[in-house]
Order: sequence, then C-alpha cells, then structure tokens
Amino acid sequence: MKAILDTGISSNIIATAIAFVIYAVLQIATAKSLKRYGQELQFPDQRVFYIKKFFKVFYVTTLLTSIVLIWGIDLQAALVILSSLFAVVGVGLFANWSILSNITASFIIFFTAPYKIGDTIRIVEGDEGTEGRIEDIKLFYLKIRDSKGQIVLYPNNLIMQKPTIIVTSE
Repeated sequence: MKAILDTGISSNIIATAIAFVIYAVLQIATAKSLKRYGQELQFPDQRVFYIKKFFKVFYVTTLLTSIVLIWGIDLQAALVILSSLFAVVGVGLFANWSILSNITASFIIFFTAPYKIGDTIRIVEGDEGTEGRIEDIKLFYLKIRDSKGQIVLYPNNLIMQKPTIIVTSE
C-alpha cells in the first residue's frame, strides 16, 4: 500500500473522485435552477430539457478535461487529437452555420423570454410578414400556426433578426 501512496496514484484517485462530485453537484444545481426558472416563466418542460442538455455536454467536457489534467496525460498528444476533432466539427458547423446560430438564438429566446407559447406574434418582413400563434419553441425553430391553420416553422436565427410584434400575450 505504501508503494501506491508514494507514486501519487492515490492523490489522483482522490482528485478524480472530487471532480466527479463537483460534476454531480453542478448537474443537480443547474437542473434545479433551470427547472425553477422555467416554471417561473411558464416554459414547457421540453424547452428546459434542451438547455439542460447543453449544460450536461459542457459539464462532461469540463470533467473529461479535468481528468486528463489530473492523471497527467500527455497534453500535446491530447491537444492534437482535440484540435483534429474540433477542426472536423468546425468544418461541419461552418458548412451548416445556421445550425449553430439557431441554437444560439434558441438560448437567447429562452433566457430573455420575449414571447412564449400561446402568444400571437407578427414577424415583419417588408410589405408582407408572418402572423400567427406560437405553438412550440424548439431548439432550431418556432412553430407558428397562422390564421389559415397552416403550420409555419420559422428559424430562431431569423426571428432574432426581424422585428417581431407581440399581438396578444397569454
């Protein structure tokens, strides 16, 4: 047992355990906070779920980075692998930049809550526009039912760029 203590493995195990505890505490605290925030603003559970998912990915990434640092894994090799992965993901996101901008706009809509499900809005687009009742707010688009009963899927990034009038609010 003394050999294990001398090599520092036990301190790495303890530090790893602490990292997992911090991860768990942050996950639970974030989930409770987002749930409370979502209830205060009367957001549907599905909207809160998307935001929780984002934070979970962020926390897992932070946990894995911490473990790499704790165990002293060769950072140069890890950075080469990570930069290669980020390059591939970056090219994919650049090719589909609207995906990233829609997700970002979804976060802005979630946290600023300019409108919510049930509101009737008019999106101003030149002489014409889109008007209808918001039925759902997804990660990539707003689901709007117009006066003809048709469903309009309006991308979040575009609604953030256009003037929007809240006609009626629930």
